[in-house]
Amino acid sequence: MRMEEVNARKDYIQKVRQSFDAPDRNYEFQYETDTKGEASDDFSFFKVRMLIAVLIFAAYVFCDKTGTKVYQYTAEDVADEIARTYDYNEAREELVQVLAPVLPK
Repeated sequence: MRMEEVNARKDYIQKVRQSFDAPDRNYEFQYETDTKGEASDDFSFFKVRMLIAVLIFAAYVFCDKTGTKVYQYTAEDVADEIARTYDYNEAREELVQVLAPVLPK
C-alpha cells in the first residue's frame, strides 16, 4: 500500500468515527488504566509491605544470632510456632465458643 492510500484510509476511519462520536466520549484505549490497588504515582504499598517484611526478618535474624528475647519469646519459640501443625477444626470450635455470647442467635 502506498502512503497516500494509508493516509486516505486513516482519514476515512476518523470521519466514520466522528459521525458516531459524541464530543465527550472516550474510547477504551483512552481510559486511564487501573493499577490494581496501587497508587498511580511512585508510592507503592507493595514496596512498603516488602520493607516491613525485610525489617521483621532482619529483627528475627538479629534476635537469633544474639539470643535476644522480645517480651518472653526467643527466636526458637517463633520458629517452633511457625513449624507447628494446627488443628483448624479445634481452633474453629474454640472461636465459636468464645464468640457465642457475642453473636446473634
